Order: sequence, then C-alpha cells, then structure tokens
Amino acid sequence: MSGFVKRRRGINIKGSRLSLHSGQPIVSSGNPSLDHVFGGGFPIGSIIGIEEDKYGNYSRILTKYFMAEGTVNNHALLLATLEEDPLQLLQKLPKAIEEKQHATTSSAESPESMRIAFRYNQLAPVDSEQKSSTILGHYFDLTKAMGSTVLDEHDIIQWQGGSDQEEVLNFGVFRNTHYASLLSCIHRKASEQQFKSDADEGKKNLLRICINSLGSPVWYDENFSNDLLRFLALLKAIVRNTLSICLISTPFHLFHHLEDSTLCKKVTNLFDYSFGLEAFSGEVEEQANPAFKEYHGLLTITKISPFNTLAAFTPETRDLAFKLKRSKFVIEKLHLPPDITDDDGRMPNKAPTMSCAAGGRNNKLDF
Repeated sequence: MSGFVKRRRGINIKGSRLSLHSGQPIVSSGNPSLDHVFGGGFPIGSIIGIEEDKYGNYSRILTKYFMAEGTVNNHALLLATLEEDPLQLLQKLPKAIEEKQHATTSSAESPESMRIAFRYNQLAPVDSEQKSSTILGHYFDLTKAMGSTVLDEHDIIQWQGGSDQEEVLNFGVFRNTHYASLLSCIHRKASEQQFKSDADEGKKNLLRICINSLGSPVWYDENFSNDLLRFLALLKAIVRNTLSICLISTPFHLFHHLEDSTLCKKVTNLFDYSFGLEAFSGEVEEQANPAFKEYHGLLTITKISPFNTLAAFTPETRDLAFKLKRSKFVIEKLHLPPDITDDDGRMPNKAPTMSCAAGGRNNKLDF
C-alpha cells in the first residue's frame, strides 16, 4: 500500500491566505488590529459575533470595516438590517488608502514625546497593528467614503425585512417571518455563489454576510428566544457548507430583561468567535481612571473556538482597549501610564505612623 497521499489544492480566493497557526484559509475583517488579536484573520466558514456597545456606535464602525474589505477584494456582499436603511450604511463605507498614506497618517497622529523618560520612546508601540508585510487586509480612512459609483460595480444584496409566501414555506419553523425571509435570502445567495465557484474552479469567490443589530427590539415577539437560536443554528449550517463568512452584531445589553436569563450564553455558544465592546461614554469612574485616559472603551474576548483544529488560538493578552482616532479605529493592549504621581509633580506627604523612629519633624508620637 502506497504511503503517498495526493495533496489537495488550497482554496484560491482573492484577499485570503493560509493561517500560520492552523493552516486554514483566512480573510481579514477589514481592521488590522482586530485581525491580529484573533491570530491574523478569521477562517472561511466561520461566524463572528460582536456584543454591541450601549449605543452601537463602535460596533457599526467594525461593520463598515468588514464590508469595505469585501468591496476591495470584489467579494459578494449581503447586508441585512432592520434598524436603518442598508443603502445609507453602504454609502458611508470607508475608502481604502495606500500603505504610504497610512504611515504618514500614523506619524501625524502619534502622541508627543514623553517628558518623564526618553527611553520609553525607544520601546515598541503598544498598538497591536503589525508591519505591512504581515497584514492580510487593507487600511481604510474613516473620514473618506467610497462613493456610490464604486459600490455600483460590486455584487451587493440589501435586506431590510419583508416576507414571501415561498420563503415562509421553505423555512416555516419561525413564528417571526423576518427570520424565514432573511434565511431564505442568505441560502439563495450562498447557493448561487457556491454554484459559480464550482463551475469555475479557477475563480472562486467569497460571500460576506453582515447582519447588523440582530436581536434588537424590532425583532421581538412572543417566541423571540427560540426563533433567534434556531435561526443562528440554521445560519451556521449554511455558512459552514459554502464559501461564506458572517459577521453579526447583537445588543446583549438588551437581553437582561428577557425571561430567558441564559440567552446570552446560548447565543455566544453558536458563534465561532465572539468579543464585546464596552464604551466609556457616560461612565464617570472609567473616565476618571488614569489607566483609561487614552481609550474610548474596552474590548473583551468572550470566545475563540478551535475551528477545524485541535487547539484554539491563544492571544498574547486579553487586556485590550480600543480608541477611535480621527481616521481609524485602533485596538491596543491595555497598559498603565508610566507616571502615577500628583498633578503638580510632587510626592504625596507621608501619613504619621506608630513607630519608634522619627518619621518627620511634626510627628508627636516619637520618643
């Protein structure tokens, strides 16, 4: 019996490469710092879950990054939302910039030299963005939009609710017809994309599915919990068996008033990768803390599953924070400031102690 095994050809999709950790094809989320946190990118066929911040501002930025990366690589896009008009969200997608422009922007936005110790400037930056040679995705400028003319050239499907009798019959297990409509739309587009890839093996393409604010109050009904879990289970089966990747943002902070107290854990278990965004807006204690002075919120990793591997990727640290600069969204390792003294630079006065030695001239307990 021969010991040689014919090696299968890898998936050749624009904007993808094999992971250094698992050997699987991965793609970028559109944000280099987020890719670095999760091992360089996300595997094809996975579902990424975002626990939205209180107002959903920062999670919407990551959604734009995800869609913008797809347009640059000519991926098929499917945007689903009931909160707003999907066309308005697409028109605000950031524009890609070159590496030279990004380097110039980063140097202009870098903080001033430290006055405490010049040696801190010689250390590696805390920013988790890597060198341009190791980055899978692209850089984007949040201050510039792509424009409608660029979007017209791409394969983009917009879903904003609605139901059809045929869709309800195909997925009639839901009481809320929005789930059946969305699932039917995703299944139709994923099957079409898979058929095109099978017909032309040399030009395989990826479908990026983005569901914005799934589980918001507009989705509520009597059978909300069961419908949501059933929808995610069926969606996971579709994404697994096609050349697709899905990003879902969910307002977990609105689930606490529901009867099912374990709904957040159940939804997280159906995600392959999950992280939460906790913004500091309105939080007085966090804003007053000197450790959080430079940041706008914390990023918490809630799940990294071993996707078709024996062991899951282990990040360098889970103490992460994010900040929104003028033109980009950056995720960094949370660190304490180098100087923790009074504002006037003087050392705090020592409190009197019960000791035999003299602690100061005004100590009345000395003898």
